[in-house]
Amino acid sequence: MKKMTMLLLVVLLFATAGCNNGQELIGFNNEELSKELKNEGIQPKLPTQFPMEVDGYELQLPPHKSAIYPVMFKGKEGEIFNLRVHTGDVSYHGEFKKEDVEVNGNEGFFTEDDRAGLDLAWAEGDYYYILNYQTVGLDTEVTKETMIRVAESFK
Repeated sequence: MKKMTMLLLVVLLFATAGCNNGQELIGFNNEELSKELKNEGIQPKLPTQFPMEVDGYELQLPPHKSAIYPVMFKGKEGEIFNLRVHTGDVSYHGEFKKEDVEVNGNEGFFTEDDRAGLDLAWAEGDYYYILNYQTVGLDTEVTKETMIRVAESFK
């Protein structure tokens, strides 16, 4: 009986490790960013977890009124996640390979490009989100599954 219990525990541990793709997500307090965006007139959901420790973020608003609210999240090791929150319709043109995914029950898609990095796009409520991870020259590897887990952390 003890052997069976131990075997079951080992199997559960490996199954759990496989589910999170081996990449630990680290909490991010989005309260300050949420206040800044509220002051700009929008209240989108924002990430609460990343596969890196966030060293800071930059709300990159243009000098004119815009339907796009870009935010750059910087990691302690030089990692960069870009989030673009759109309040208007978004359309795509040209040829690119995409994979349909689901984020919190919403349809979206994932793309991967050697130069542009990883992109995850989805619509939820009044907002359209595009989450990008810059991959060039960085040691932190991020997968499609990790991108989805970051997106699912939005609160």
